Amino acid sequence: MTRPFDEEPLIVTLTPAEHVGQARHSADGVLRIGEGDGVVEIRLEKPGYGPGWWNTGMVDVYVRRLSSNLAVAEIIMAQHDGLAQEELDAQNLEAERYTLGPKEYWRAEMVGKWTCGEDGHLMTNEDFEADWNDD
Repeated sequence: MTRPFDEEPLIVTLTPAEHVGQARHSADGVLRIGEGDGVVEIRLEKPGYGPGWWNTGMVDVYVRRLSSNLAVAEIIMAQHDGLAQEELDAQNLEAERYTLGPKEYWRAEMVGKWTCGEDGHLMTNEDFEADWNDD
């Protein structure tokens, strides 16, 4: 189907990367998704590197959504921090716009959800306050 010339061009804008979790891959760098006859294999490759370039058996999975309706437009797997930094930058922008201010935005994001301390306990309000005041 073609679009008439007098219509505005379709502009697709994507949201920043959003971390959705981790996926385990095999020792040979193949991520297998599905079961039985429906298995899809994705080989983790990095140009200029041979097999085994990864440093863990897990790969972070990110999505980008369409800004118009938030449908998933792109799935990205990465073992680098570039996408995590993109997500953090987007959250920092959101925190700046948050009605109650950045501190309260991050309190809602972190308390009871993030882990901290040597024992890896869920962050409490007291942990948050101590961490925030260290900055």
